[in-house]
Amino acid sequence: MFKRPAFVLLLVSFIPFVHAAPVIGIGSMYDVLKPDAQSLTKRIYNSGDSTAFVRIELLEIHPGQSGKKTDEIPVKEISDAVLEKNRLVVTPLRMIIPPNSFQSTRIMWPGSREKERYYRVRFTPVMPDAGDGFGLDSNAAGKYRHETLQAGVNILTGYGTVVIVQPDKPVFNTRINNAASGGVIITNSGNATVVLEDIRQCKAANTDCGEVTREFILPGRSHSIAGKAGFKTNFTLIEGSTRQEKSF
Repeated sequence: MFKRPAFVLLLVSFIPFVHAAPVIGIGSMYDVLKPDAQSLTKRIYNSGDSTAFVRIELLEIHPGQSGKKTDEIPVKEISDAVLEKNRLVVTPLRMIIPPNSFQSTRIMWPGSREKERYYRVRFTPVMPDAGDGFGLDSNAAGKYRHETLQAGVNILTGYGTVVIVQPDKPVFNTRINNAASGGVIITNSGNATVVLEDIRQCKAANTDCGEVTREFILPGRSHSIAGKAGFKTNFTLIEGSTRQEKSF
C-alpha cells in the first residue's frame, strides 16, 4: 500500500568535476505513534563531507479501497508557534546538518485519535537560496553552491518515512488461513495496521531462503502470500508491541 519511500534529485551542470556532497540517512522507513505517545523524535544523519540543508515536507496518505489509487495530499506548513489539532505536526521544517553529524526532528499528534491515520514525511537535501527558511543570505547561499554542488553531476538522495498514528484503543484481530492454492492469506480484522516483517520462503526453518520482504496490512484488508512447492513461508507478525514468529 505504501510506496517505496526513497527518491532521487539530479542536479546537472557542465563542469567535469564532482565536489563534496551531503549524504543523509533517516534510519527506519516507518514510524508508529502508539496510543500512549503523542510524539516521537527522529534523528536525521549526514554522513557526507559537506553540510546538508534539508527541507521537510509532510503529506497525508488517504488509502484507496482495495485495488484503488492511494492519494497523498500535501499538508500546509504552519508556524512553530501554532499547535493545530487533528493534524500531524513536524518541527523543525528546515534542518542544517554538518558533515558526519545529525539533527533531530520531532513528530507530534496533538489531536483526537478515534481512527488510524497515515502520513509520509519527506526529508530532501536541497541547494539553499536566500529567503527559503535556512537563514542564509545570497552571498552565503552562493558560496555553498559554488563549493559543494555546482560541479559535475551531483546526486542528492532524499528519503521519506511513513508515520502511522494508531487510534486511542487499538484492536488487533489478525486471521491467518491456508489458501486452497497452498499459500497463506492474512486478514486484518482489527482497527490498527499490522506488519508482516521478514517475509521469506525457506526450504528449512531458516536456511536456503528467498528474498526477504515486508508488508503493511491496513484495517479491513488482506494480504496473500503465494505458496512455493518444497518451501515454508516464514514471517514475524507485529501487532502493536507484540511480535510473533509464524511458519506455514
